[in-house]
Amino acid sequence: MEENWEYANANTQNHVHGLHLYPARMIPQIANRLIKENSSDGQTILDPFCGSGSVLAEALILGRNAVGLDINPLAVMISKAKTSLIPPDTLDKVFDEVSEIVKQNISLNRENKYEPSAFYFKNIYHWFNKAVVNDLSIIKESIDNTKIGDESIGNLLKVCFSATLLKTSNVAFADNPYFARAKTGKALEKHTPNVLEIFEENLQDYRYRMKLFYELRPKDASCRVIKHDSRNMPLKDNSIDLVVTSPPYGEESHTMSYSRFTKLSLLWLGYSPRDVNKNESMSLGGTLTVFRDISPRLRKLYDDLAKKDSQRAKEVFSFFWDYKKCLMEIHRVLGPGCLACIVIGDRSAIGLKVSNGEITGELAKLSGFLYKATYHRKIPKKVLPRSDYKGDLINEEDIVLLEKA
Repeated sequence: MEENWEYANANTQNHVHGLHLYPARMIPQIANRLIKENSSDGQTILDPFCGSGSVLAEALILGRNAVGLDINPLAVMISKAKTSLIPPDTLDKVFDEVSEIVKQNISLNRENKYEPSAFYFKNIYHWFNKAVVNDLSIIKESIDNTKIGDESIGNLLKVCFSATLLKTSNVAFADNPYFARAKTGKALEKHTPNVLEIFEENLQDYRYRMKLFYELRPKDASCRVIKHDSRNMPLKDNSIDLVVTSPPYGEESHTMSYSRFTKLSLLWLGYSPRDVNKNESMSLGGTLTVFRDISPRLRKLYDDLAKKDSQRAKEVFSFFWDYKKCLMEIHRVLGPGCLACIVIGDRSAIGLKVSNGEITGELAKLSGFLYKATYHRKIPKKVLPRSDYKGDLINEEDIVLLEKA
């Protein structure tokens, strides 16, 4: 297999891959290549950490069936939207209707003839100015009250609304789009987004992207996206032909917090604060567990961490303990001789390197896998900085290939 995996000049936002911002996406070129080189038409591809659905969309384009799992409700919505097969004429009809209703309701609101139902959650006016809350409430109510009929289009509209609310929020995206901080000072004063204009732009963009995908995707390829924990998959033994996935790189409290990134969208979409906060506790390493000696590299890492901070040592080990459960489940659902392709980068914890790729290899052997190969990839384009005051951040990834014996 060719070693160059960088794809430095590739368009990673083409067709449905540009639908909604989401952190730590696997770029579609890597997903496409792994699927194309390790599976055949009609086989079933699993991504047990599907996120925004890049692997699933590429599997469908290549004529494979796809199954995606994720515990985050927004990830499930986005993945379902990306992989929906919606006839263009049906899409046009519903989008035109919703667009017209939204414009009418906002016009009536400006004339003081229509007031949306009150919508509130804690700190809503910290993250959105009052005019934005008003217009978002109108859009949400207009979508909710429209008889759409097609569940796929209804879900797509929710994702479009989520993208709109993020763009019109007070989040300082230039600082870090994946770690929500609010604008302050002059930046906040100048922030007066036109909510209707942004929603209309998103509608047109989504319409265009979904039509491209409709033409690319074979109509007989199927996809299931399930909100579920990958430590206990609702899938039959030996039912999957290939796994392609990029798991979390560590516990959410010290790495990428998907829960924090999706919180505003989920609150607007009707999830309670309790449900939103529950996501983080359900993440890998969300519950602390006692140390077990399961991997030489993990043992050394744990000992080194414990010398500096015993709590952080427990947190890091708890992540890997849960990660091992996922690898065992991946092994169970894969067919004999089939591959699991794990894309994961190293990270640091209190200044110590955490070799995720190497530890993945050791934990996979415990789960019954045969180690096949590792390909190293430099990350040519990054949204986040390459280093901070603690040292280097994630600038490279390992693509670990494992075979079910």
